[in-house]
Amino acid sequence: MAGITERNAQRIELANSGFTMNYIDDWQPKTTLYRHKASYNTEGDIVEGIGSTVKQVPGNPDYVLKKAKIGLFPWKPGSECSCQWCGETFEKDNEKPEVFQESCGICGVVVEAKAKPGLISKLKAHKSKTHP
Repeated sequence: MAGITERNAQRIELANSGFTMNYIDDWQPKTTLYRHKASYNTEGDIVEGIGSTVKQVPGNPDYVLKKAKIGLFPWKPGSECSCQWCGETFEKDNEKPEVFQESCGICGVVVEAKAKPGLISKLKAHKSKTHP
């Protein structure tokens, strides 16, 4: 049995990996883990892809935390997951970065930026340089 110090450190590490804070108290004896990172063989071929399962593994926090460090979690991967592998996979494959656009009211030049404050700044700079 882990002491209170180890238990609190484990709870913080679980929370930083995306688990709920009460997981350490309410864990199940057996669980199913989902791959958020593909598994490769020595030749570099994918053996088990993202979303494949590993069933009937221990559900205790020590074991699950070790597996979380290599991309195995008890929830399905997806765009709503905040793990590093889902962030990389779903951002690259499925989501295009949002681009804000606005045209100059005087000359019609279209200004683009990745964020709204950047767009406002670029439009003000354009107007001050081009239309003093």
